Amino acid sequence: MEFTTQTKRNIHMANDACSIESLLPASLHGGRLPYYRIQAPQQHRFEQNHSSSAMADTKEEATSDQAEKDAKREKHRKRMNKILYKAWNLPDSTPFQEAANPSDDEPRDLTVLGQNLDKGVYAHGKSGWEVFADDMGKVYNWHIISKSKHASTAKNHIEKVVGFFSKIDPVLGKKAANAKPSENASNSAPKKNASGGKKRKNDGNDSSDLSPKKKATGSNGSLSLSQREKRAMELLSSFLEECGGERSQSQNFRCQVVQRPGGRFDTAFFSAENKRFKSMTDVARFLNLAKAPKKGLANISKKGRGSKDVQERRLKRELEKLKKSKLKATKALEDHDNNVNPTDQLLVDQESFWDDGSNAAKAHKEGRVLPRANIECFPGIPTYCIPDLLLVWDFFCTFCRVLSLEPIELDDFAAALSFQVSAKDRNSQTVGELDLNPPSFIPVYLSECHIALLRLLIKDATSDLWWWSILETPEMVEQEDEYLVDRKRRPVTAVVKIDMESLLAVDEDPLVTTKWLQALEDVRTRKPDSSGPIKSAVKNAIAVTTNQHVKSYLKKAMRSWKAKSAGVVKRAVVWLIDRMKEARPDLWGRKVSTDEIAQQKKLVADEAALEMENIIEEVNDDNDGDMNLEEDSDDESDSDDDDGSDNEDEFADQSQQPPSPGKLRSSVAVKENDETTPVTTFVPVKPVPSVVDLLLPPGKPVLPTDLVSALSWPSVIGATSCRVFQWYKRRRNEVDDSIREFRELKPMSVAERRRREECASSRILSECGDITDPGYNHIESAIKHLCDGNDYLDLTAVQRLGILRMLIETAYDTHHIQLSIEDNFKARVNAVKALDAEERRAKKTAKEELAAMESAARERLAAEGRDAFIATKREELIEDIKASQEYSVEFIESLNDEDIIDLDDDTKAEYEALPTADSFNKAEVNAVVKKIQEETAFGAESLTVLTLDEIEKRDEEYLKSLQDELVSFGDIDTMNRGHSRAERETFYKVDRLRREITNFTEQMQSLSEERKQAIEDLKDAIEDGTVKTLRAAMRTAKLARLSGDDEKTNGVWALDLIRDAALELKNAESRKRVTEAQKDLIAKRDKCFIRTEPLGRDRYQSCFFHFDYDQSSRIWTERDLILKSKCNVENANGILLKHSDEACIGAEDKSGDFLSVDDRDQPTAKSFLDFCRQEYHHSAQLSTLARHHWSCYTTDSSLRVLVKNLDGKCATEKALKEVLKETLEAMALASGGDANPQNGQSENNETVKSNTSVDFKSGGDENVFLAEKANLSEDGDILKTIISAIGHRVRLRSVPNPDRAPDVAEYTMGTVTGWKIAEIRGEEDAMDIEGEASPQNATAPLWRIEVDNGGELHLSGKDIVRGIARAVKWENQHPGYVEYDAPFLSYRNGFGRFCGRAAEAPSSTSAQAFAKHMIKKENDLYNPLKNRTYENNWGGKAGTRAAWTSSLREHGHSFEAVRDGLLTFENAVFELTGGFTADEEKKEEVDSNQGNPNSLTGKDLLYDETSRFDIELESLGRDVKGLWNSYDTRQIFREIIASSKTVSILALGLDLVCRNAQAYIDRTKSSAVEPVSLDTSGFYGRRRAAVKPGGYSDFF
Repeated sequence: MEFTTQTKRNIHMANDACSIESLLPASLHGGRLPYYRIQAPQQHRFEQNHSSSAMADTKEEATSDQAEKDAKREKHRKRMNKILYKAWNLPDSTPFQEAANPSDDEPRDLTVLGQNLDKGVYAHGKSGWEVFADDMGKVYNWHIISKSKHASTAKNHIEKVVGFFSKIDPVLGKKAANAKPSENASNSAPKKNASGGKKRKNDGNDSSDLSPKKKATGSNGSLSLSQREKRAMELLSSFLEECGGERSQSQNFRCQVVQRPGGRFDTAFFSAENKRFKSMTDVARFLNLAKAPKKGLANISKKGRGSKDVQERRLKRELEKLKKSKLKATKALEDHDNNVNPTDQLLVDQESFWDDGSNAAKAHKEGRVLPRANIECFPGIPTYCIPDLLLVWDFFCTFCRVLSLEPIELDDFAAALSFQVSAKDRNSQTVGELDLNPPSFIPVYLSECHIALLRLLIKDATSDLWWWSILETPEMVEQEDEYLVDRKRRPVTAVVKIDMESLLAVDEDPLVTTKWLQALEDVRTRKPDSSGPIKSAVKNAIAVTTNQHVKSYLKKAMRSWKAKSAGVVKRAVVWLIDRMKEARPDLWGRKVSTDEIAQQKKLVADEAALEMENIIEEVNDDNDGDMNLEEDSDDESDSDDDDGSDNEDEFADQSQQPPSPGKLRSSVAVKENDETTPVTTFVPVKPVPSVVDLLLPPGKPVLPTDLVSALSWPSVIGATSCRVFQWYKRRRNEVDDSIREFRELKPMSVAERRRREECASSRILSECGDITDPGYNHIESAIKHLCDGNDYLDLTAVQRLGILRMLIETAYDTHHIQLSIEDNFKARVNAVKALDAEERRAKKTAKEELAAMESAARERLAAEGRDAFIATKREELIEDIKASQEYSVEFIESLNDEDIIDLDDDTKAEYEALPTADSFNKAEVNAVVKKIQEETAFGAESLTVLTLDEIEKRDEEYLKSLQDELVSFGDIDTMNRGHSRAERETFYKVDRLRREITNFTEQMQSLSEERKQAIEDLKDAIEDGTVKTLRAAMRTAKLARLSGDDEKTNGVWALDLIRDAALELKNAESRKRVTEAQKDLIAKRDKCFIRTEPLGRDRYQSCFFHFDYDQSSRIWTERDLILKSKCNVENANGILLKHSDEACIGAEDKSGDFLSVDDRDQPTAKSFLDFCRQEYHHSAQLSTLARHHWSCYTTDSSLRVLVKNLDGKCATEKALKEVLKETLEAMALASGGDANPQNGQSENNETVKSNTSVDFKSGGDENVFLAEKANLSEDGDILKTIISAIGHRVRLRSVPNPDRAPDVAEYTMGTVTGWKIAEIRGEEDAMDIEGEASPQNATAPLWRIEVDNGGELHLSGKDIVRGIARAVKWENQHPGYVEYDAPFLSYRNGFGRFCGRAAEAPSSTSAQAFAKHMIKKENDLYNPLKNRTYENNWGGKAGTRAAWTSSLREHGHSFEAVRDGLLTFENAVFELTGGFTADEEKKEEVDSNQGNPNSLTGKDLLYDETSRFDIELESLGRDVKGLWNSYDTRQIFREIIASSKTVSILALGLDLVCRNAQAYIDRTKSSAVEPVSLDTSGFYGRRRAAVKPGGYSDFF
């Protein structure tokens, strides 16, 4: 492996040569890279010849040819070098890089190939490539032929090497594959003491001394490593021969020389098995040579070493063991005394913390919230409605993309809900009093969110389920159930009285009974209006049966038969069939004994007798029983085949409207006692059509439509809510009936059903639907208010919230929301997987770091043990040498550790018996790991932990050392500066010492209090656990001299609390790094919204939430209320303590639906109810839903107190504590160190010079505040009861951008916490002599405000008085107080713009906007109507149209003006469509002249609830002859418009006029362009449901 100096020179010369050293890993060959470099071509040196220019040209040509040849050789060598490099880097190529048994005849490893390349062995041309390929193949084929342990690896490598050569030339690949080593080389397996190889030459410097020769230090300094290795092998051969061996034995060993950083060379020998030997002596011992030196020092015998006995050494070892045991026992005792028990660190179940004596447990027992929340309610929103408020707002924010609704802040949403405008402000909407573009009083966000919900609900297919709910009747549902085969049929109640016992007692032929039952079975599948087939089936049954009771029953049932209305007959027949099936199971193929049949007959007869008690029969004529069943007109039979006929059944439901006077008197009546009459349908009472229902089209609106716009949304929202509420009532009834049916209980009575429907809102919606006053319901009153066309702003905040809450419940059932949730769920699963993978990676990294730290701790323990052993042995050896006087102490000290270990067998055995790194137990390792962590946290090599007493003692010693040093200078009182340099230096030293002593003494006087405060800060910071507080606390502690540099250990000393804080800081920084690394993944996961999950729970199962679109500093808490009992401690602040009635909300559960009457008094019934009611409250004392206390923490201080009161030993609270710490970290990053959130322009122009050195006072500002109140006259009545500002809430106003948006302000809430007298600088209005302004300084009171959003403000008296007055008005919703510059009033929806452009959005619901819309609609209709009339008194020369348009543009801001304009427009369209015919006008004139008392005007029809069901204002069918279908229709419409009070009703009326006019236009076209539309000519009034595509029209 020797390389020449010329090769090194060529390396520097060939800049473009490819060096394997730069490519191979540094770990090869023990850190030393072999110099396998390509030798640069040697340039021919020509002597300088100055004879002639010809010889110069010849020289130039020769140089050019030689350079070309050298370039070709260089290219080939580079390619050879690349192949060698690839083979070197193959996997598991170590055995082939350097052979264990090298051969001088041929190469056996890649190292030799590299050397040959370096020497230029492989010549240029094909022959050189063949030799190179042959040598490369021999390296691997030698292992394959000799069947070494690397043979399989060699086969894999030779295949790849052959591929390398084949890419250049296939012949070279074959050459490498077929290369075979020589027979001697292949058969020479490595053997011990073998001498087959060629012997190395000896220098002849033999020595008779058996000790190994020492290396020369003279000329050897310039030898290379390879030369040193060669020389060492020669010395080894000579040494083996001297020891009685042969020189050839050294051939089985190789040498390696390594140079250490200090310049020292270490030599090691390796056997064929790669066993390492430190010296030639070890090699001789390994070969068992006779003259090999023995272990130990040559001239120090075991006898000479010892004057000490072996027993003495053994006793010392035992003593050391006892000392170690004593240390362990002492440590365990200290841990026990300090309560440092490992079991204390285990997590405990939260139930054991309920009453553990902590502050949190005491506060919870007293019903207090710890800490006190910053926000508990919003003005105008009751506290019990906070859950609904958060739900609605979170829905709008979460599904903002689906709704096309830009999110809004929670405070602004609550302010918009509770926004009220006084009547004075509404009436002042004139052009002169307000701006040219007056606001619409309804906040834009409320309009946008309602329109977004309407669009979502109406365009979704699920709206077909509830849009027609107000038109449902029991017959519709019954017919619908008949077509649902897999649905269980509802039981039919009896409607005809019969003696069932006598009927069953008749002995009739079973075949005859079966025949008439089969004849009646056809009635079950018929619709109630199929009177013909029902009558025919009854006739057949009467003809077949021989049972007179059956005949009498069927004839009684037929008394109520009418054309197109045979519902009562159908019920009577179905009831009889069901009873007969129950009484006679033998008729249907079942094998039943006679006794069982008799028992079943008796049971059915008894049940029928109970039903007969609820039925009474009226006295009829005698001929009623002989009614003629043969009469069957043709009209009836024709009507039976009409599937679209009316299927009304006035006896179908007890809730049906009373029959009209024209109906025939029935022979069967239902008892008036609703308490005993069971319900037969779950369809609730159909509501009376409202004004909005009359104006809406008969079908469901289809987007896009003007019905869902900014002008009409309040009324449409009312109609939609009415339909949804009716649908929910039906679903609630279905659930009640299904539960009772499942529990096999009797159906509830009609009276009970009606009572449940009255409180349906509280059963459907808990908080907003709660009935606070008797006879008053938030939801139903709000729906009625809007459906009657009243103003939306007249609703309370609870009513508005209830409407939104109900619509959102419906929106969750839509396909759009469900599809959005499903898509986000899939995306969230992938995001969560990625986040979990990142968390696992972080855990794996932490685990690896801990494992590395444990490994380092074990190595440290093992190293400390070895160092202690070597030091002990060295001391013993020095003592022995001193006794024998054979060697000097310096010689013993110069011995290295290995020499001392190899001293004798006992010492080596003791050394080998020392504990290894793996032999230490977990406790010892953890102790060292903790110490390493402490040192790492401080960034020091060593850490000394001191107590406070030790630190104080250390300070005293330092002060004493300064004083002693000062005393050492002698009499310092008479010392002067002097003139010499030494005297001056001494004087300066003394002066410096005096100053240090004085300063240190002064610091010690105030240091005690500073250290106490620093210790408290450290404790709070450790509890807090955030980076910001920990760093601040450690900085304060360092200033208090609780830590410093340790000169003795070259490390750091610190208080134990600082050590704990440093460890906590390191953990916090680690959490922060992990959080920042996962920030993108968390953001991706949060975008895939599903629902807002709680951050965690505390020991009392209180939930903590943070909403994504809320302020980052807000944490919402939901706490269970505590029911008052004797165990509770009465406390005025116990807001969680409530009585049972105060903790209830919503309707009570109906225990009768779960338990039968017989089981209610059983003990198991109470246990069952208690178990069920634990879902409401853990005490199981409430039979309704339980209220919860909601509160919010916003300030940094309140959140830190909250974190401090969480116990880390509780499993749930520990996880919650970690999450809240991350929230605090986010708050600290968001604040950016700026504690002042008010960056806008303040209301006053005075600048405050805050003197931070002056402390704020917590009281005593009564006189100052009274003086400030006197300066503010406008709010004196509000502030007259407030005598001090301390503790009061303030509402601060600021303008963020006074230049661009001076009318948009921000409002922030805060609390006054202190005051002081400070200097303020007023306006610079005083002029000095030279004419320059000079500020006048004065003192004035200054109050400190703690802002809810975090930070602190200092306000003057003027601002504080205004802020308190503003807060009182805002919280109490003072009449006339409106914040017109609040942010929610400037909201604009950038996603949807449902209210139009941003500039028009505020006035989108105003009368002016409606006037513009009406003018546009008139322009669209005028031309088509003008072309269809001969008399045009509207447009043209008459000028009426132009005057109407001009009037609207001029007076469009007035509601009365636009209302009159709509009536004028309707009259114009009415005349353009032809008005009424002469016969209709004459008929109406005759009726009005005769004064027919039975004739009702349109106004009377409108206000009569019975007749409202038959009102239809829509122009339906093909025969449309004008704008209105009757005179009454027009009269009703004009009455609705004339009495309207809101723009939304006017918008609906305008849309109705436009629809009817368009219908007239479409129907008056030629037959060639006849439009395709639904045939609705046969449907009026309550038949409007038939227009619904796929609706109930199939059941008529």
